[in-house]
Amino acid sequence: MAEEDMAEEEMVDTCGANTDGDVRGVDKENGVITIGTSQPFTGRAAVAGEGLLGGVQMAVDEVNANGGIDGCTFELAWEDDRFEIEQMVTNVRKMIEQDSVWAFVGTAGSQAIPSTYPDIEAAGTPLWGPVSPADQDIQEVYLTNPTRTEQGRICIDYFAEQGVTRVAAIGQDNELGEEAFNAIDAQAPVNGMEITAKEEIEVLSDVVGPAVLAVIDSGAEAVLTALDNAQNGLVLDQFHEAGFDALVCSDAGSSGAGGQNTVGLANPEAADGYLGALQVALPDGDHEFVQHWSALWDAYDGPGKEGGAPNFSLQTYSISTAFFELFDRLDGDYSYENFHATAEALAGDPILVPSIPPVACGPLPGGHSCASGAGVAQYDADTESWSQVRGFQQPNS
Repeated sequence: MAEEDMAEEEMVDTCGANTDGDVRGVDKENGVITIGTSQPFTGRAAVAGEGLLGGVQMAVDEVNANGGIDGCTFELAWEDDRFEIEQMVTNVRKMIEQDSVWAFVGTAGSQAIPSTYPDIEAAGTPLWGPVSPADQDIQEVYLTNPTRTEQGRICIDYFAEQGVTRVAAIGQDNELGEEAFNAIDAQAPVNGMEITAKEEIEVLSDVVGPAVLAVIDSGAEAVLTALDNAQNGLVLDQFHEAGFDALVCSDAGSSGAGGQNTVGLANPEAADGYLGALQVALPDGDHEFVQHWSALWDAYDGPGKEGGAPNFSLQTYSISTAFFELFDRLDGDYSYENFHATAEALAGDPILVPSIPPVACGPLPGGHSCASGAGVAQYDADTESWSQVRGFQQPNS
């Protein structure tokens, strides 16, 4: 073997060989990269959080079992935030300062994630694929799924396709709800719809009755919601009890599209016909990639498997798969400068994971919304299953 070929092989096989100096989370001596995630593993959103954690851990296990990437294997540090803002901030600080994570992957909790941005920016730690926060044009943050605002716009497009002319929204009194109201304000006029009501519910509150009654009284024919799974279940039940049969559509996190996270909390009659935006393929799809994930999930016995929701596992497994593809493209240079340069060049050479839209990041401003377009799925209570009723499309304009 020629000397230059041996040097090339050494560069490929030695973890961080092209990384100058010390970088947080890069253990060159032992060939280990530490990444982190915070999930609601217990508490109000535990079913989703367990599945989300399981998807990340499963992807890490798979990469390590296949020999790692360029001489590096991966260790996942994770913390339970219980769906609480203060706990997520504490978790992120701990994982940066004590666990020395190189990056965060697939962290969930749209109402809490923005509160972590000051610490993430101060440390320079990339946040890859946070689940459904708004795009705030932060250097460290890369969105690999359409925002909740975009998902809401696509729900409204679907309403229009069904002949709806009067639409309302119910959202939490936080950024999550604000995204739904932004969606309805932007998209209802595009489709010539009248907005009849925009109602707020307090975070973690079970008092949904006033918002429900206001929407019913408004004469809406369809409703966009941006709530947690428990609140959505209560809203569906109260609509049904009142004999209100309007279409209801939620973003992927609120609806748990593809699983039982919301519909399992409502009466079957109330949940029948419920609509959810899709950021990721349905977990019972017949695509080879989804079947591969399904086989891994069936065999997986790590944290999150016992009570986790498969649909959320597929989401973070897909996000993590894209992350490891990006890591592979770094060619052993794990400086954050190279990470950002490589990620921001994806618009010209997207990462293609079949279960999610192409990941095509670009420079700021705007370029860190790396994927666009969402589908819509509908729940059938008789079969306890979801089916996709609208393809992965951009919002109407």
